[in-house]
Order: sequence, then structure tokens, then C-alpha cells
Amino acid sequence: MLSSTIKCNFLRAFLLLWFLSIPVSANSDSLDQLFLQLKNAADVTEARKLENQIWKNWFESGDAEVDALMQAAMKKRRGYDFNGALEILNQIIEMKPDYSEVWNQRATVYFHQQEYEKSLWDIAATLELEPRHFGSMAGRAVIRLYQSKPALARQNIIEAIKFHPYLKEKDMFPDL
Repeated sequence: MLSSTIKCNFLRAFLLLWFLSIPVSANSDSLDQLFLQLKNAADVTEARKLENQIWKNWFESGDAEVDALMQAAMKKRRGYDFNGALEILNQIIEMKPDYSEVWNQRATVYFHQQEYEKSLWDIAATLELEPRHFGSMAGRAVIRLYQSKPALARQNIIEAIKFHPYLKEKDMFPDL
């Protein structure tokens, strides 16, 4: 029969191992705090600073190799090498399919290629992983406008400003 001390130590060790096995984003607490601050920002200047911090956080995957590949993809996108960017983004998706920003960036590339349905598909994947992704919501609104669906675009912006009240794309709807 095990003594109560051994049982307690065994239980502590088991709980510690179980807890350490749970995937936790190192950035999740800080991201939650940034979203809270953004929602309560006093003005557009404060909101832009917080927005930039959120984007910086979104671009940190927690994997140095993925981050380097993402930077390479962004360089290709900025150079209008959309096919090159897609090749890298697809590689990242294979490596880290739970990384929301890679889906958002691929959606952006598809948008630039006027592949709106593919972009919408990747926006949905982004929002599945990061439901507060105001950039994806705004991108979806722009696509909806291109598709002559202003009511859907408006809904997307209304959803996005719940997280980012100073969102630039809000200006597409002056009454908001």
C-alpha cells in the first residue's frame, strides 16, 4: 500500500506533466490584454499603436523557422511575386496549420490575385483560429464590396469594429 506522501507526490508529478503537455501560446495573455486595451482606446493614435502591437504578436508563430519563412513570404508579396509568396505560405501551412496569420497572409495574396473565393476560404480558416482577427474581417468586407454585396460587407465591418473600434475600413461606411 502506498503512503499518502507518495500518493501526493505521484499526483503532483502527474498533474505537472499533464499541465505541461497542454499547448499554451506564450502570447495569449498579452494578446488578450492588447485587445482589451484596443477596445477601450481613447483615440485613434492610441488604437494604431495597439493595432501595431497586435499585428506584431500575430506574426510571432513561436517557431523561428516558421517566422523566417513568413518574413520571406512577406518580402515576395511586397515585391509582387505572389506565386513565390504562395509557395512559401503553403509550406508554412503544412508545417504549422494552426498558425492563424499564415492563413490570413495567404488570403491576402489570393485577394491580390483576384481569387476572391480562395481568399474567403482562407479568411474563414483565419477566423476559425483567431476569431478576433479584424484584418481578416476587414478583408472579407472589401471582397464583399467587390462582389457587389454591400450588406455582407457592412456586417463584416460591424463585427470587426467590436474588436477594433478605430478600424480604417470603417470609413467605407460613414454612418458607422
